[in-house]
Amino acid sequence: MNTIEKRLLSSDRELFTLSNVLRPAECAELIQRAEAHGFSDAPITVGANKFMMAPDIRNNRRVMQDDPALAAKLWPRISAYVPSQLGVYRPVGLNERFRYYRYTPGQQFDWHRDGAFLRSQEEQSLLTLIFYLNDDCVGGTTDFMFVTDDELRVTPQRGMALVFSHPLYHRGAPVIEGTKYVLRTDVMYRRG
Repeated sequence: MNTIEKRLLSSDRELFTLSNVLRPAECAELIQRAEAHGFSDAPITVGANKFMMAPDIRNNRRVMQDDPALAAKLWPRISAYVPSQLGVYRPVGLNERFRYYRYTPGQQFDWHRDGAFLRSQEEQSLLTLIFYLNDDCVGGTTDFMFVTDDELRVTPQRGMALVFSHPLYHRGAPVIEGTKYVLRTDVMYRRG
C-alpha cells in the first residue's frame, strides 16, 4: 500500500485530504457491496430525527449500513492524521454508521452543513469523513464556501479521504458524466 499523505486545505479550519487510504481493490469491493444492497433516494435532515425528500437540494441515492468491523478496520489508517484534541474532546474512532452515496449525471447534494452524530452526552462526531471510491467521472467535486476568498473544490481521487469540520458549508457538485461513488462516516470524539 502506498504511503498516506496529508494535505491541508485551510490554515485555520479542520479541512484536509489523506491520499492512498483505500486500495483500488477495496474501493471496488465497497462499490460492489453497496450496489448489491441497493440504493434508495436520500432525504435531507430538517431537525432532530426529522427527514424529508428535497430533490432540488439533494437527488443522489444512498445506502446506509452499520458496520462496526469496517469502522475498526479503517480507524487505524487515519487515526494518526486527525486532530488529537478539539476543545475538550479527544478522538476515539469512527462512527459505525456508513453512508454509501451514488451520484449519476445531474445528481448532486447542494450547499449544506453536516450534523453531528450523538452517541451519548460524552461522545459525538465532530468531523465528516468521506472516502472517494472512484474517480472516473466528470464533475462531482466537493466544494467548500467561506474557506478561502474563492470556492475551494476537491476533485474525487480513488482511495482518497476528505476530512472536515461538520459546520463547514459544502456541496457535492453535480456529476456531468459517469457515476461517482463515495463512502461517508464521521470521526467520533469523547469529552475528557
